[in-house]
Amino acid sequence: MKKVTIFVASLMLLFALKTNAQNERMLLLESFTNTGCGPCALYNPAMDALIAANPDKIVAIKYHVSWPSANDPMYLHNTSENGARTSYYGVTAVPHVVIDGNRFDGAPNQINQNIINQLQAIESPVEMRLGYEIDEAANTITVHVMGLTSQALTGNIKLYVGVIEKEIHFNSAPGPNGERDFYSVMKKLLPSSSGESLGALEAGDFFAASYTWELANIYDMSQVSAIAWIQNTNTKEVYQACGESESFQPFFANEASVSDVSNVKSTNCSGEAEPKVVLTNFGSNTLTSAELEVFVNGVKIKTVPWTGNLPTYVSQTVELGAISFAVEEENLLEVRINSVNGGTDEAVSNNIASCSIKGAPENIGSVLRLSLRTDTDPEQTTWKVTNLNTGEVVLEGGPYTEPNTMHNITLDITGDGCYDFTIYDAGGDGFTGVGLYGLKAGGTTLFSGREFTDSESNEFSYEVTASTDETPSVATNIYPNPTSGMVNIVGEGEQNVVIYNMAGQRVFEGVSKGYLQIDMTAYGAGIYAITVGNETQRIIVR
Repeated sequence: MKKVTIFVASLMLLFALKTNAQNERMLLLESFTNTGCGPCALYNPAMDALIAANPDKIVAIKYHVSWPSANDPMYLHNTSENGARTSYYGVTAVPHVVIDGNRFDGAPNQINQNIINQLQAIESPVEMRLGYEIDEAANTITVHVMGLTSQALTGNIKLYVGVIEKEIHFNSAPGPNGERDFYSVMKKLLPSSSGESLGALEAGDFFAASYTWELANIYDMSQVSAIAWIQNTNTKEVYQACGESESFQPFFANEASVSDVSNVKSTNCSGEAEPKVVLTNFGSNTLTSAELEVFVNGVKIKTVPWTGNLPTYVSQTVELGAISFAVEEENLLEVRINSVNGGTDEAVSNNIASCSIKGAPENIGSVLRLSLRTDTDPEQTTWKVTNLNTGEVVLEGGPYTEPNTMHNITLDITGDGCYDFTIYDAGGDGFTGVGLYGLKAGGTTLFSGREFTDSESNEFSYEVTASTDETPSVATNIYPNPTSGMVNIVGEGEQNVVIYNMAGQRVFEGVSKGYLQIDMTAYGAGIYAITVGNETQRIIVR
């Protein structure tokens, strides 16, 4: 899955565009079920009939849980995201239904038309519109979502998109409860089960996003559809939801967004970069020109004119060229839209894309240690360290032979200067499975990662004059930090993992056997302490 895919305009004629536009509240009904659950077979038909009778009031999505039958095929198709929403609501028994996050929480036989009417009559502070295209040749679905607020929304507001299969029919029941017909089955959550953070929204704020997913585990392509909703993760309240309909018009004529700043190293000591950004047309007029401005730490570095031809919903990656800036301890790179089609962009709330760049410490210490866990294709992984002052490659490693194996490598740097560390994957898919890497200086993680394409680079600074009698510590990498959901914990061997909130309450306890991934969405935004073995680190959940 990737956000804001580049489209070829001529291919749009091959797509069947299905869209949605609405002003009144559309309820989000989230159902939890399982093919081995007897009461599910008893109560689901009546609930499905109620949903079908209210297409203008309800959009539904069903998550299949892991019990009582662990062999539910619709659970097995996406165990992590089914499990994430189940954990988010604390569901412990099925069948179970949640409407609009916190407006109804109970059994499906407790829902009736009167309750639906009462909940749907509550005014929504958001208007949402959704469109999607299915490219059968590429086996992908691309979903576009737009929204406009009529009042301020405080808290951590997130956008969620669900790809569903509207109806699945089995000739023979796939589970012991005898059910053969299943509706609104969740296939994928975009961009993930953690959603897309919108932050707090002001009245009149506009938001828009596009996501592409390669279809998987689909029984009938004609039944694929999409829904979307925005939710306050602090209170679980869903403010609005939407699904497909026959017409969809953008909110504005001239409206573009910038997103996904890339080709920028997360740590930098050279003061050089060549950023790229994704430019997307969310207006009804074709986008033919735009003026982009690049800022670092509030100082305008350059203006980049762009010309092209982007129909509605189409994106393009724009290369912004080389920039130079004065490196500070913390740096903010921003790309701003100054104008579109020779005039003003009609919605400014998505006109800035940014990324943070850490200034590499002037003296990081004496012991540099690379922790690298290979994935299932170790022969694809190589790395090198380059002195940016001289251009000399001073260290390199790989390819490797042992899959899923941890390598701890001390980097012997012999000269002062600014260095680049680049890791490569010949397969073009970064690290998969348990693979990852991280560079530490003493007890400080300088950078780490696992999700990239063919390469990823970061910079670090080094002084040979620092003490050289340190003993390398066992590397425990916890990333990303801050996070909007998933946290990855990487260490050596088997270690106990405990997570505490700032009230001192234990919210998670488990065991890491070299690698552990935890979804923090269920615990809410805030600061948490993660103890791995005898080491404790703090993380921020947004």
